[in-house]
Amino acid sequence: MKRFIATALFLLPVLFSCIENTDEVKGGATSVVLNRDKVDLKVGESFTITATVLPESLKMDVVWSVLDEEYAEVKDGTVTGKSEGVTYVVATSADGFQKAACMVSVNPPIKYNVSIQDGLGQPVEAIYGYPGMAIQLSAVTTDGDSGHSFTWSVDDTSAATVDSDGLLIFGTKAAGDPSYVYFAQTNVKVVSEDGLGCRVPVVSSMLKGISIDGVYQPAGSAAVVQAGERYTLSALYQGAEQPEAIPAEAVELELSNTTDFSLMKVGDAFTMLTGMASLVTTKLSACARGEQQKVEIAELKIDKYYPVKAMLAAKSSSTLVFTWTEGVSVDDDISKPYTISLFSDEGCTSEVVSYSIPAGDPCWSLRQPRFVFSGLKSSTPYWFKVVDTDGAEQKESPVVSGTTSAFSIVEVGSSPAEVGDVLLAEDFGEMLWGADEVNQAAGYDVADSGVEYNADTKELFSSREAARFVSTTGQFAQRSVTAQSTAKKASGLRLGKWAQGQYARLYVGPGYVFISTTSYGTHLVTPALDNIPEGKTAKVSVTFHAAGTAGGNIAMLAVQHDKKFNLIGSGTQTNKNTLDLASNTKTFSYTGGLTVLSEFTVELDGLVQGDRIAFGPTSETAKDKSNMMILSDVTIRLLEIN
Repeated sequence: MKRFIATALFLLPVLFSCIENTDEVKGGATSVVLNRDKVDLKVGESFTITATVLPESLKMDVVWSVLDEEYAEVKDGTVTGKSEGVTYVVATSADGFQKAACMVSVNPPIKYNVSIQDGLGQPVEAIYGYPGMAIQLSAVTTDGDSGHSFTWSVDDTSAATVDSDGLLIFGTKAAGDPSYVYFAQTNVKVVSEDGLGCRVPVVSSMLKGISIDGVYQPAGSAAVVQAGERYTLSALYQGAEQPEAIPAEAVELELSNTTDFSLMKVGDAFTMLTGMASLVTTKLSACARGEQQKVEIAELKIDKYYPVKAMLAAKSSSTLVFTWTEGVSVDDDISKPYTISLFSDEGCTSEVVSYSIPAGDPCWSLRQPRFVFSGLKSSTPYWFKVVDTDGAEQKESPVVSGTTSAFSIVEVGSSPAEVGDVLLAEDFGEMLWGADEVNQAAGYDVADSGVEYNADTKELFSSREAARFVSTTGQFAQRSVTAQSTAKKASGLRLGKWAQGQYARLYVGPGYVFISTTSYGTHLVTPALDNIPEGKTAKVSVTFHAAGTAGGNIAMLAVQHDKKFNLIGSGTQTNKNTLDLASNTKTFSYTGGLTVLSEFTVELDGLVQGDRIAFGPTSETAKDKSNMMILSDVTIRLLEIN
């Protein structure tokens, strides 16, 4: 190595005197320009250097060489590292008069990568927990060698500790810091005997908020509860995607008002009972079990006695689903007339839509209904209220708020897209959804005139009154997207530009499309991506939220070249759209059941202008009744153009 460095230093003045020679040779090259003057490689890695001979009108080639071939080799500008060291790659004009050099540093190859897994053997990018919680970590390497030894450590031992076997215990900040029960952050690090390792963030938190009957309340918020009710309370910590409940044995809760409220530990949560008094409040404080300093996390107030209890049941970027109950049984609820209203302000002065439900209305179908408001703005709060209009004294629910999820719609444009642009983004919010719950799609369309929505009474959709509101039965049933789109296509429905592959088995739910494999497999197919630049091939990333009937089931994305599709709502579904499910496909596996909408990102290459992408079952699972899929939103982004 020392011999090479001495030789390189001796040659550099000679080399660069050649490079800097700008005396023009008549009819010959005046200089050589490289796109890089330094390249760092690992042994075995390659990098392509480009060279331009000036003047470009000569269209002259270069001859490539390496000063010391012990360290690197070059062919047609592609340099490959051979062994650890430093050398120079030289490009010489074909006429031999001009040269340019690029320094190449070759580093030793990485023997293997190290990553951290949790107790279930799943890789982790961040670790969340609450003070006192323990989680067993393990280190794995890409070389598959189980004989490595590892050293574990954390940056801040007041936030967490880890022993020599990878047992991590979440901690708190030092006592005396008033926020010590709220939040502490550090990093856990593991290093192998070779000095290779990785570092993962660790977040120990408490009192991120509380859960009241499963509804998240941020720390410091005020919540309205009803008199004479029983509530399940849980303290929450910061989870990976959303706040998680802390087991009751790890936290202590305390009420300031024990006259009108009572609290007891039941299982892994707490049960709170409210008295019959109105306009009374209590402070709710909490701390990690065994700590002394409790911190106030919420205020609970019995505003007045509300005999009707309303709840937010589900939501998407364009839809809010509410439900309520009043009596001790569904029969009691069905026997009363109600008015339900949605407002755009907390004071309930700006009404979005209101709907009257007669006593005994068949929408109940002998169970508690979910009422779905669609066509709403994304990232927008709304307020919901129910009034029992039976008798002179009307009984109402407290006002319940719900905020639609964030999403930006992007339709396929007519201008060529650039790298980084979103080609298409759709959340299917234009459809009129109906559902029993997120995991039981029941999409009854009020615009689908003449179609029965109740097999027993033969009542038609045309009998429903509100254009932007759908009430549903509790049956597990769906309405075809095709039928709904046919009625809406004339008004320019965005989803009318999508296609339905093979069989008409697409249905609507609250904020998603349900792709069925009950009898025959079908697919939802995007509009043609005409904004891919003409004559180019594109690589795209497709990010979407989806769920399957059960975790582990497989679905696919498939690029569709040169296909003519009947669009959704075209009225020509008898002409079945054929699909190519073999040429350019990517599969993915669901991580949970229909209640778990997970985010997936899949990359597809080789797309050209006008291609479409199909979502749905693989050809092997097309008739698998246990492999149904829901698709909530889709975002397609342009990554590369070739």
